[in-house]
Amino acid sequence: MKDTAKKFKSKWFRVAVEGATTDGRQIQRDWIEQMAEQYSPDTYGARVNCEHLKTYMPRGDFGAYGDVLALKAEEVEIDGKKKLALFAQIEPTPELVALNKEKQKIYTSIEVNPKFADTGKAYHNSYI
Repeated sequence: MKDTAKKFKSKWFRVAVEGATTDGRQIQRDWIEQMAEQYSPDTYGARVNCEHLKTYMPRGDFGAYGDVLALKAEEVEIDGKKKLALFAQIEPTPELVALNKEKQKIYTSIEVNPKFADTGKAYHNSYI
């Protein structure tokens, strides 16, 4: 049975920026370029997960909260410096929309596979 309900598509929003992260990781500029260029839900769809935790059960606090529809890279200015940023457009679940309205889950992080499927290029695994 085909779902004919209209799906909500988010506006574009920033999910990552090249350089050092708050937890000490480094996001490489070429990763952002490659993720934006290569991402396709038809190749390997990225899910919106909660706190980098995934469950094998389809319901619960750590289930998926939506899907990443598209990615793009754009230059941004932060503290007077130009950096490349990754922007996402998602299809959130009603649960994620409700959490966001309650000012929960408003900050993002991403999971990167720097050498996706033997391509040698970075791919976006999931957005959190």
